Amino acid sequence: MIRKPVLSVLLLLSAGCAAWRVWGDLPIAERERSAISVPATPAERVRGALFYSDLGPDTVDVSRYPAAQQRNYEVYVRACSRCHTLARSINAPYVNRAWWEFYITNMRLRSRLRGERLDPGDIRPVLDFLDHDSYERKVASAAQFEVIKTELKRRFESSLEERIDLLQKQPSPRILP
Repeated sequence: MIRKPVLSVLLLLSAGCAAWRVWGDLPIAERERSAISVPATPAERVRGALFYSDLGPDTVDVSRYPAAQQRNYEVYVRACSRCHTLARSINAPYVNRAWWEFYITNMRLRSRLRGERLDPGDIRPVLDFLDHDSYERKVASAAQFEVIKTELKRRFESSLEERIDLLQKQPSPRILP
């Protein structure tokens, strides 16, 4: 059984940590939120979005990346834009190289089923770019990426509400006996 003084100390520590978490980060988060603007999403991409990440930017400024990563970005753009918007992977929350390997394996299988095989020589450069870019934009600048991700989720939820409204306004299909 925990004694009252020990319990009191634990409760005070817990309350202090919670207060720091809630109020300690607020000014920084507000400052970063106001400094970051997420470009508007083109209407055609909003209508066809399958994931919140589809609604974000579909390019990355790689001008400050090493030359090898700039070349890898060119391969990534060529290989990945054949099947889906680049926004999907650019804004996805994944930051782990192992996850990107899994993701690319899935894309290889899907592209093979469509008869549009990914060139095996493209896999390493794409994986290297996604890994490097994830670290630069999503890990090293985690607070900024969190602001972007939150905005994209808000847009996606809003677009889903609009899609549902449109579907509900359509006439019901007639079911034949």
